[in-house]
Amino acid sequence: MKTSPSPFHLKSSVIRVASGASLALLIAAAGCSTNQNAINTVEPSNPAYVSRSIPDKRVVSDYATAHAVHVLKVVEGASDTGLARVGVEVQNRSLSVFRFNYRFDWFDAQGLPVSSPASTMISQTLEAGQPFTLTSIAPTPGAKDFRLSIQKSTRGFFPLLRKN
Repeated sequence: MKTSPSPFHLKSSVIRVASGASLALLIAAAGCSTNQNAINTVEPSNPAYVSRSIPDKRVVSDYATAHAVHVLKVVEGASDTGLARVGVEVQNRSLSVFRFNYRFDWFDAQGLPVSSPASTMISQTLEAGQPFTLTSIAPTPGAKDFRLSIQKSTRGFFPLLRKN
């Protein structure tokens, strides 16, 4: 008389096959990756903020930086104290690490610069494909508009010396 396998044995066999197939699929997917430095991000599908599309004339960058650091969106709002606040989401579109400097300059309602000790260049490094949000809060209540300047960093790059 032939006995059929118990439900427990069938269930454990199915789990072993399924987990083996999942592991093989995971290994294959990891091996097929074209970008070893890929960055995964998660964000809400319906964010609470309102963003505007680019191009935006308030973002100024040099040629090399404009090709590597791509501006994705600009989000404007107000801080808890009522000061103007801005976030500029950028992404490194190059295939390697990219170093750059950026600065936010603020302007009053007439378009005149608002002086601020915080108006200095800030260094930032982005991995290939990495998104990042550059943020700034207006230095005074009178600051109503901004300009973001981005330039390629020369920090860490040294000129080649001639051999004698």
